[in-house]
Amino acid sequence: MSALVEDIRQAVLAILPSLPEDKLQSLLNKFASIGVESQSDLKFIKEEDLPANITPIQCRRLLNAWQTEEQTTCLTLTPVEPSDIFYSTTSDDPPSSESTSSPPSLSSSNSSRMTVNLSAWPENFNVPWNRMPASITAAIAQEKRPSAKDRREMVRITVDEMRLTELNPSKSQCLTVAKMIVKQHPRCFADVMRDGTVIGSGYGSLLTQLKTRVEHVNRGSAISRRRKQRRVSNSPADTARGPADQYGCVRWQPDCPPEETEESLKEKQREMKDLYCVEGPAGAERGHLTQLMKTTYYLQRKNINANPPPSIDELKNEWPYLFTPKELYSHFKLLTDIDILDKMEQAMEEKGKLILQFFQQKPAGTNADEIECILVKYNREEMCDPCPCVILLLMAHFRENPEGLILQADVLATATDIERTLPLPDSPRLIVLGEVLTATQWMLSIEGQVVVPPHPNFVAGMAAFFSSYYNFNLVYQEQASCTLEFIQRCFIGLNPTSGTKTAKLVSQRSGKVHEKKNSSVNPHVSSLLRRLMDFEWL
Repeated sequence: MSALVEDIRQAVLAILPSLPEDKLQSLLNKFASIGVESQSDLKFIKEEDLPANITPIQCRRLLNAWQTEEQTTCLTLTPVEPSDIFYSTTSDDPPSSESTSSPPSLSSSNSSRMTVNLSAWPENFNVPWNRMPASITAAIAQEKRPSAKDRREMVRITVDEMRLTELNPSKSQCLTVAKMIVKQHPRCFADVMRDGTVIGSGYGSLLTQLKTRVEHVNRGSAISRRRKQRRVSNSPADTARGPADQYGCVRWQPDCPPEETEESLKEKQREMKDLYCVEGPAGAERGHLTQLMKTTYYLQRKNINANPPPSIDELKNEWPYLFTPKELYSHFKLLTDIDILDKMEQAMEEKGKLILQFFQQKPAGTNADEIECILVKYNREEMCDPCPCVILLLMAHFRENPEGLILQADVLATATDIERTLPLPDSPRLIVLGEVLTATQWMLSIEGQVVVPPHPNFVAGMAAFFSSYYNFNLVYQEQASCTLEFIQRCFIGLNPTSGTKTAKLVSQRSGKVHEKKNSSVNPHVSSLLRRLMDFEWL
């Protein structure tokens, strides 16, 4: 096949990716017969030049795309401001009748500039519901979720329609369309679990599907590729506290209580430090201590939010009771308005069972061998806590090393033994004593030291472990970022529509590390949540 024929073939498939081979070949033969000698000649094609076996809609898509492409090429000869929406003149003189009746000359240096911006098209976009499969129409009529196959077909048809206006819709344009679809039919397409938990914005998974489809049909097309200039800056503003600190928080830095002063709060802080010296961690069970911790919450947050931030060792010296499970939960509740221990217990009782059932069905696209191995070990144990199994299954699905979140130690090991024998990283780790699936004791380490000594109940350990990221303004480690975001959104119910606690994203396919965009749900997490929702609803 000649290079010219291959170029034209790709130009057609970029617009009609599902065109049958016989129709495609008929189209190429027709182009050859009427004298098409280069890809640039396609803009001269008329509807009557196309073969009869091409439908009218397919004809219009081809002609519209090639003519739009030509107009875009011409318009790039003059600069266009992003804010221009209508035809506008940029000369200081008022527009004359000649300037409004005839197009301006591109060669004239003092003439008006004509600009066209199609950025408003997504707001006026009409989803082609009349062309959707009968199963989609039935699901919408009955207000039920369509199957995954039908949903993918709906996405394909929608993207084909979008590309009649814009060959490569941007993410923001896809977002507008996704919001429109979910707003029109929330029961069918919104990201909502059966218990009413809204995942992220509610349209994140649909946005991901739309943009993925756009990138798929545009693969290899240099014309429709979007490029952005990489921003490099070493200014202090780039290293200041950002969305990862306040992400999902409702009382990140409250005001000082009106009946207190900083000096009176520091006196209460000294009282708690004296109590710890006498009674140690057991003093956390005193009711008076709980009230002192709530009263000094303002001062705790002020210390934690200091810039530069204090080390964990410094915080532990100043607020020793903040590193007990009870006060970790209490601080998290004040910070986010979520009772994390209750949430985690409820999630493991309900969503944990759903996840086990989902992976027991051996769904396609998962790390099947490792998942099967975990399930065999789990089923072999009697009276086994499902929580560690669920966490291991999630990490296996996301192809994350369990040691990125959980470390194993000898069942009789002490905190001192662990600090001496295990390489403890800076990011938090849940340390279990014994086998993960059967362990009954756990510890918590942060910044290379054990900060919470042995406690029972794996679910309580996960609650304390997760609390530490929010309580101490920590970002998720790369090695377990997908699992942690899944826990955050599905189990804890923290679903901010923007921002992130993941600094970087590790590609499951290549293993490469990429900067994480801070405006959407992790695509791997979004994909699993969508599949779980389909499994639960259908």
